[in-house]
Amino acid sequence: MQAMKTVIAVMGLAVLSVGPAGCAPRVAITPKMDHNQLDSLALLHYMAGQPAVTNDEACRAVLVLVDGAETPGTFDARRQALETRGMVRGEWNLQASDAVDRGTLAYMIFKGCGVRQGMNTWLSQGTGLGDRRYALRRCIQEDIMPYGLPYQIPTGGEVVRALSRADDVLAKKGAYEDKVISSPADVGP
Repeated sequence: MQAMKTVIAVMGLAVLSVGPAGCAPRVAITPKMDHNQLDSLALLHYMAGQPAVTNDEACRAVLVLVDGAETPGTFDARRQALETRGMVRGEWNLQASDAVDRGTLAYMIFKGCGVRQGMNTWLSQGTGLGDRRYALRRCIQEDIMPYGLPYQIPTGGEVVRALSRADDVLAKKGAYEDKVISSPADVGP
């Protein structure tokens, strides 16, 4: 019994010591243009050529992915919509102008696409420790994202590639209605 208490105490201290050290430094970037002026297709084209993507741009793109429609509004409204769906956590304190990291993007995609959870992912849900790391790991295993560390900042092209692969996952799961396209008019505006 005493040994069990010692193990629990040591594990508790280890968890507490990781605390802020587990967070990557924020990297604020200044976008070349206001993405709110672009439609969703132009947003993806714009993001593909950027060296990094902001949290605001990533949140908008992920909402377009899972909703299939544009989500007008501010970053705070988008972040709140993602928090309500469990696709981001409030304790992450995402800032609009910060660059999105691989872990955050993976978590949004992981939750939005309903990727099957592994045991580590399931266990990390209660505490939030390692949630982005395990989400990235599952996205790598599902071939949605390439290998990388959760705190690394992906290029815009890598973000668009991940969104494209996530779109394929949603299509395979039947998230989109089957529609036969026989002419350009069937595609819509």
